[in-house]
Amino acid sequence: MKINKKLLIPLISAFAAVFIVFLVIGLTGNSEKEPDTLPSTSAETQLVTSSTPQTEENTLKLSFIGDCVLGGDPVDYGYESFIWYSENYPLSYFFEKVKSELSNDDFTLANMETVLTDNFKLKPEDKGDGPAFWFMAKSKNAEILTEGSVEVAGVVNNHTADFGDEGYSDTVKALEDAGLLVGEDCIPLYFEKNGIKVGVVYANLWAYYQVNYITEALEEIKDKCDYKIVFFHGGEEGQHEPDNFKIDACRDLANSGLCDLIVGAHPHVLQPLEVVNGVPILYSLGNFCFAGNNYPENKTVIFKANLTKNDDGSISAETKIVPCYVYTGDINSFQPAIITDEEDKQEILTMLSAPVDYIEETEPTTTTAPQTEAQTEEYITEETEEVFFEETEAPSEAYTEEYTEEYIEEIETAISYY
Repeated sequence: MKINKKLLIPLISAFAAVFIVFLVIGLTGNSEKEPDTLPSTSAETQLVTSSTPQTEENTLKLSFIGDCVLGGDPVDYGYESFIWYSENYPLSYFFEKVKSELSNDDFTLANMETVLTDNFKLKPEDKGDGPAFWFMAKSKNAEILTEGSVEVAGVVNNHTADFGDEGYSDTVKALEDAGLLVGEDCIPLYFEKNGIKVGVVYANLWAYYQVNYITEALEEIKDKCDYKIVFFHGGEEGQHEPDNFKIDACRDLANSGLCDLIVGAHPHVLQPLEVVNGVPILYSLGNFCFAGNNYPENKTVIFKANLTKNDDGSISAETKIVPCYVYTGDINSFQPAIITDEEDKQEILTMLSAPVDYIEETEPTTTTAPQTEAQTEEYITEETEEVFFEETEAPSEAYTEEYTEEYIEEIETAISYY
C-alpha cells in the first residue's frame, strides 16, 4: 500500500495543531485551579484576601469587643466630634481598620453603650449630682456595627437608659432593624452555625448578689446549647485590677460548671485574663470604638474563641488575643486599629497575663483559687495580621443641625460634666 505524501503532510500538521491547542488549554486550566502565588500585591487585593472567612463544617468562630459608644453629647456636633464624623463620613469609616479581623469570624459580640433614636425631644434621665454622661445618636448609627461585621450587640449597661424607657426601646428596635441580635439583661440569647449552638447571657454585675440572676439564666440555657457565655457589665471605671466582688463572682460562676467563657466590660480599660476551672475570664475588654472622650486609654483587644465540635459531640475552644489601639494619631479619631508594633503588642499581652489579686487584704467570699499561671498563659496567644487601608477623605457637606433650640437648652442644663 502506497502512502500519499501529499495528503500525509497536511494531516500530520493538522493533528499537531489540535494537540498543541488542547495542551495549552489543559495547562491553563490547571494553573487557574492551583495558582503557585497570589495574583496581585495591591493594597485592595490584600484587604479582600485577608478578610475572607475560612469556615469549616465543625467550627464556629467568635470575636468579642469592648465598650462601643457610637454617639455623644447630643449638642456636641462640632467639627471632628463623633456626630460630625457620622454625618460626614460613611458609617464604614469607624471599623474599617479592624473589619478584616472581625469579618474573619462567624459572630462578633459587642457591648453597645449609646441610645439610638430619631426622637430628639426625649428628655435625659436625671443622674443626680456629680460627673455624669449621656450618649445619643441617630438610629442609623446601628449600621456602624453591621458595616464593621458585628452580629450581636448587648444593651446591658449604664447608658442605654440615658433617655428613659422610650430611648431604650428605640435603641433595641434600631439594632434589630439593622439585622443585629440584641442581648438584654439576663435574657438568654442563642445563635447557631455548623452544628454548634451558642448561648449568651448579657448581664449587669455591679454587686455580688447579681450572680443569682446570672445563675438563673445559665440554668435555663444549660441543656439548650453547646457553649455558654457570660458577657457582663460592671466594676470600677479606670481601674486595671478587677474589683474584689467581681473576682469572687466570676470565679464562682466559672466553678459552677454552668458556663464556658466569661468576658466583662465597663471599666473602659483592660483588666487581666485568668482561667478558673477551665473557664477563661477576661475581666474587662476596655474600650473599642469609643466616643466618650478625646483621649481614652489607647489599649484594647479583640478576644477570639474558635470552637470545634468533636466527634463525640464535645466542644473544644481555642482562645486568642488580637491587640488593638482604640485610635491612631494624636487625638481620638474613633477608629480602632490592629497593632503591628511588637513592643505595643507585648505591653498589652503583659497586662492581660498579670496575676489576679484582691485589691486589698480581705477575706474572700470563696476559697476558690485560679488555676496555675502556666494554665492561664496557654490561653494568651496573639493573632495579628498586617492589613493595608486607603485613607478616607471627608465629604465637604456640612452637618445639618436637627436639634431644636429648646431641647438644646434643656440638655445643656442637664449635662454637668462631659
